[in-house]
Amino acid sequence: MPEPTATDDRWGGYCLFALGQLWPARDLLLRARARGCEAASLELALVLRYLGEPEAARQLLLSLPLDRLSPVDRSYAHREHASLHLMDGRPLLALAELEAAWSDLLTAGPDGETLRQSTAQLLGYVSALLGREAAALHYLNLALGTAQGGKRVHALHTRAQVALYAARFEAAGQDLAEAAALLQSEPVSAAYHAYLQGLLARAQGHWEAALGAFAQAFNRARARGESSTEALAALGQASVLTLQGQWAEAHTALLRADALSSNAWQSALVGLRRGAWQVAQGQPEGAVTLLGARERFEALGLRRETAWCDLHLCAAHLADPPQARQALTRVLDTRAALGSGAPLLPELRLLPQVTDFLLAHPSDPAAQTLLRDRRLAHPREPLRLTLQTLGRGALLLDGQEVRVGLRRTPEVLAYLLLRGPATRDQVLATLWPDDDPRRAANYFHQLRHELTQHVPWLSIDLNRASGLYAVTCRGPEFSMDAAQLQHRLRTLSEDEVVGAIFAYTGPFLPEATAAWADEEREALEWSVIRAGLQLMQQWSQKGEYSKCAGLSRRLLDIAPCDEALVEYLVVATLHLEGRLAAQRALLEASTRAQKELSEAPMWTSRLERQLLSVH
Repeated sequence: MPEPTATDDRWGGYCLFALGQLWPARDLLLRARARGCEAASLELALVLRYLGEPEAARQLLLSLPLDRLSPVDRSYAHREHASLHLMDGRPLLALAELEAAWSDLLTAGPDGETLRQSTAQLLGYVSALLGREAAALHYLNLALGTAQGGKRVHALHTRAQVALYAARFEAAGQDLAEAAALLQSEPVSAAYHAYLQGLLARAQGHWEAALGAFAQAFNRARARGESSTEALAALGQASVLTLQGQWAEAHTALLRADALSSNAWQSALVGLRRGAWQVAQGQPEGAVTLLGARERFEALGLRRETAWCDLHLCAAHLADPPQARQALTRVLDTRAALGSGAPLLPELRLLPQVTDFLLAHPSDPAAQTLLRDRRLAHPREPLRLTLQTLGRGALLLDGQEVRVGLRRTPEVLAYLLLRGPATRDQVLATLWPDDDPRRAANYFHQLRHELTQHVPWLSIDLNRASGLYAVTCRGPEFSMDAAQLQHRLRTLSEDEVVGAIFAYTGPFLPEATAAWADEEREALEWSVIRAGLQLMQQWSQKGEYSKCAGLSRRLLDIAPCDEALVEYLVVATLHLEGRLAAQRALLEASTRAQKELSEAPMWTSRLERQLLSVH
């Protein structure tokens, strides 16, 4: 175009935006404004919103004289104001702006058709946020009824979100699949599309798929300068990494999200994820951080996110059941206001310890309601699938042992979870080092087949590109007791560490004879002993000898010959009950160790002399 007008610049800027070229779009729209096209401020506000500059977009819109705009552009301004209110987490203010736009657009004729579609899409989204599902579907179906090609993407994305938070995961997946086929003509939506795929995968407990989708969203958004979507993707990554105990990586994601958050809603969401990260590590300030996030969500009128905070506060107070129940009671109240428990289920997925608490208190009204919500959303699958390795190998569905086929199935699963993914040759060489390779291979593949037959949610899958086998769980929350124990031992919470030590129910896979199992067995036992020794060192320095006595007795059940444990017990008993009681404790410990060693332990005489020297 040899001499483009200011209006040409306006529409050229919008086309660049649609192609995902945000910075060139911004510059062209600035030029359009400078050349006298006031209405270009509308598209410029849209671009600034995507670039993570909502305040600049707001000021631009407020400076725009509505009375000088055409009726369609005036509706456009209302819609952009609504979008900014949504970014701030204020759906009621957004609804008022959208209803003003919608009222004008109903009589706008063909010129308003495109804007009618996008306004209907936003009305559907806001209605869903406010728990008005029928209205949400009405507006979204209106938008999709007339939209063609890439214009369908936004409405499909919104309807997928509505379906996701209504626990209709199949419908959400179908809408995202349709949107994916249209992204070529709507590249500006590609990053947010990947983010929604991450949300859907996370809601179903598909953690690796979720991380992959969030990473894709993060990279796409960063490449285009979409800071808002980049922040959301980083928060998605942080939520899954926290669940997996990858705390350093989660912290990195949180720092990035915090730096990019540009509105009150995102800032509160950062607080929620940071609080969850702190609680997972046993940091006492985690509950305070969560309360702060809860207050901000409540001030914004966002019931769903407020209830998410209460679920995490329940997790923070599991060591204090009355406080945990108080948090669940608040969740139940919010659920009643929302009209359904479905919006809470994706967050509950991130909190397997809360699910365990609910299962342990089946008579509690909140537990009954939330467990019923979960079962209704997933009627064909159990809530929890647990690989037990401590004391014996077994697979438990909702606490009940289930037949898994071949005897060594728990060992193979544990190996792949702790040391996998692995090639077939690695699996066979590690677990069947002395067997005929062909026979071992047949056993391995028969084991895989029978596992899927008995437990359809769990499988050992081959990645054909890499040649690696890995464990995949589809549906139920899946955990392994040994990994959970290690996770708890690494926290900063004294209560968590003590609880983990007392939860140690026996050696790792005692029936397994392969060298790798011996290594894991010794390492896990030493982790328990070391964590206990560190605690008792702190307690003895503070004079908390009662704690030392109780914990040392528990640890001597695990390692009866350990000299340091016996010494902590003897010294603690000396301070609590006197020398005679300490001598009895030493005699009992020595007798027990002698049975294990078939000879008197070397430390007996040293500790006897130490006691005799006490006056």
